[in-house]
Amino acid sequence: MKTILDRTIEKSAEELVAILDSKFFKALSEPVRIEIIKFLILNGRSDIATIAENLPQDRSVISRHLQMMSKEGILLSEKVTRHVYYEMNGALFIDRIQSILEKCKECMPQCCPTGSSN
Repeated sequence: MKTILDRTIEKSAEELVAILDSKFFKALSEPVRIEIIKFLILNGRSDIATIAENLPQDRSVISRHLQMMSKEGILLSEKVTRHVYYEMNGALFIDRIQSILEKCKECMPQCCPTGSSN
């Protein structure tokens, strides 16, 4: 029979797995998207032409990645006349990373105690 503690640990583990399998985490696992994020962190709000000028991928590839990250909320986008400007959604990004860290802190000592520290 599982105790309340066992169910709590199991729930934390399931929540951590769900986070790791989320679209947010998948978005961060694509090298081109990481390059776009780095560019926006270093250069701030930019339109697709500026971003594409600074990355080796075709503009259409960059555009698809920007749209995906905007849909997931990682980036904010604003259309001004014919241009769409993108920037990091800092608040959401920080909240999601903090959520991942909190779930890791809850789960790791129980599931993987060797090498984990509090």
